Amino acid sequence: MNSSFFLHASDYLQNFCAVSDAPTQTKTPEKTGMRQRLIDAARAEFSDKGIESATTRGIAERAGCNEVTIFRHFESKQKLLAAVVQETSEEFSALCECRGDFTGDPRVDLERFARVYNTSLERCEGMARTLVGEGNRRPNLCKELVGDVIEPFHRSIASYLDNRKTAGLVREDLNSMAFAEVFTSALFGGLLRRTSGLSDLNRDGWLSETVEIFVRGIEPAK
Repeated sequence: MNSSFFLHASDYLQNFCAVSDAPTQTKTPEKTGMRQRLIDAARAEFSDKGIESATTRGIAERAGCNEVTIFRHFESKQKLLAAVVQETSEEFSALCECRGDFTGDPRVDLERFARVYNTSLERCEGMARTLVGEGNRRPNLCKELVGDVIEPFHRSIASYLDNRKTAGLVREDLNSMAFAEVFTSALFGGLLRRTSGLSDLNRDGWLSETVEIFVRGIEPAK
């Protein structure tokens, strides 16, 4: 199969918040290092406490600096959050990039999609949990920061499935985008259950069983 599918996160922060950086000014190594320390500390704080309960004081303590340093680099907690989410999105995008030829076998290729996606989720689990937890209070924020990031991945899966329909390996009546959404939801749910001690399946067991169940549901009638 010669088609290649590229999975990229969207640039979803454009309408959310402009992160304050010094334009055109070259950062010194000290400022660059402190900025990254603050982002890392904020990511840990947001992941542990949630967006509402996280405080700039707590972030400063984790980073080993005072709160004034946070405001000098980011101006506000909201802009620091935007920087954290942007970095998490870029990391997710880099991890969730699947290059190269696929085999053409839906069972094999969907397992590849599943493993790439699961690896990305595991690396970004803390922030993913935090942002999903904001869904009830801030549905628009959750859509922009979670839904819009995953949508390109969904489109890649759907594109692959539509291609396999032409080869007679996938049901013609399958809603490919719906499949992609439910498939990734099952994978995310598996991660949450495993890391919460609610599943007897390990990572490999959950991924292989999920793929097997979904593949059986899309096979054409014989």
